[in-house]
Amino acid sequence: MHHFLFCALLLWLVPSLSTHAQDNPSAAFIQRSMRQLSDSTPESPNKMRVLFYGQSITAQSWTKMLEKELRQRFASVTFQFHNPAIGGFTSPSLVRTAEHDLYPWYPDLLIFHVYGPIEQYEEIIRTTRQRTTAEIILTTDHIHVKQADRDAIDDDDDAHSAQIVEVAKKYDCMLVDLRTKWRAHLLAQHLPAKDLLRDHIHLNDAGCALMAKLIGEELLRLPNLGNGAPSSGRIQKVAIEEIRRNADGGLELPFVGNRVVAVSDGKGTPKDGALVLLDGRPPEAGLEMWAASLPSPGPFIWMPAIKQVRFQQPPGVQKWTLSLLPDSTPDGKRVHFKVEGSVTGPDGEGWSDQRFVSSSGQVLIEHSDWHLAWPLSYRKKTLPEGFQVTWNTYQTASPLYRPAPVQAQTLLVQGCANAEHVLQIQGDPGKLGISSLLIHTPAGR
Repeated sequence: MHHFLFCALLLWLVPSLSTHAQDNPSAAFIQRSMRQLSDSTPESPNKMRVLFYGQSITAQSWTKMLEKELRQRFASVTFQFHNPAIGGFTSPSLVRTAEHDLYPWYPDLLIFHVYGPIEQYEEIIRTTRQRTTAEIILTTDHIHVKQADRDAIDDDDDAHSAQIVEVAKKYDCMLVDLRTKWRAHLLAQHLPAKDLLRDHIHLNDAGCALMAKLIGEELLRLPNLGNGAPSSGRIQKVAIEEIRRNADGGLELPFVGNRVVAVSDGKGTPKDGALVLLDGRPPEAGLEMWAASLPSPGPFIWMPAIKQVRFQQPPGVQKWTLSLLPDSTPDGKRVHFKVEGSVTGPDGEGWSDQRFVSSSGQVLIEHSDWHLAWPLSYRKKTLPEGFQVTWNTYQTASPLYRPAPVQAQTLLVQGCANAEHVLQIQGDPGKLGISSLLIHTPAGR
């Protein structure tokens, strides 16, 4: 612990020779978030949802260091940090798990890095633009060494970093050129690259401190760069007084977008809540306003046993259990299974080498999303008897709006098509306790 604190202190005291946000024009692409942070006050605190996503490097402690720094710098902000990074999952795997971990969580700010083919990397960024209003920070690869020669820098990632630069330009993401900054730090401090690593690629305590520093120093509010870019979409605040009343006296809001959040004034009174309708229907009737959590880990490993689970019918709020049957192959290459929902009940059987759609249509698994055989081979294990995979399905909408504490935010709808809609909230607007609605409209590509 003392070594960790010493490394962190040393890195923060060393003057940075690297590019700061003032010299980085791509910082313009996170200025909506930075304004939200800098404008927050104890009397009127703002909220910020920050998602770290990637693989094992993103799972390391530098993210906690950066989180701590942001909480200290912006003490009045109500932060939600989330880090569902999955070690060992390169872009072809992460493009599947993002359906569970990234898009439904709908961050305000995404900090992203992953190794692997740039095609799937770009697909994640493109889909984030299409389905969320998140501002995005991409980092190039840090400097690491060759596995067979810890004294030699591995330059193979130069090409991958150059591809990341092009994705950042194409999708108007802030780029932190970590590779260039890392190299400059090594030269300035006369350090060999291995001194910041615990193996050939993963960071030690000093490496984590440097990573947090090099990213954190660029997260600045720079008014000369504006208030955000159109490529991140639009978040529009509509005061309750501006929303029209329908024939029944309730609220009726025509909007364009895929997410609406109600902000409370703390004065609501209806105990039973107010009915919410989207385009004349309960929002949960739409398939797109349901989501599933990431399936549970496989045996003997942290990675999910199944990379993605979808559905063809609204799955309901429930826990799902997939149980492997005794005639599965011990190596996990072909498993026989049954599926059961805590509400739906038994919902069919299938084999992992075939596409599976459950009897109710509430579970859909592509055979390519199974991830059992490789971990078992890697661990030199066989399938444990009675092994189960679980996940939960939940709504990304609220069928009822219930009064909430002052400034609390209630998600009303999320995930509908990014198009024209009409949102209705039934009941006396004066008693709902809503001060405004936040409308999210992704820019898309």
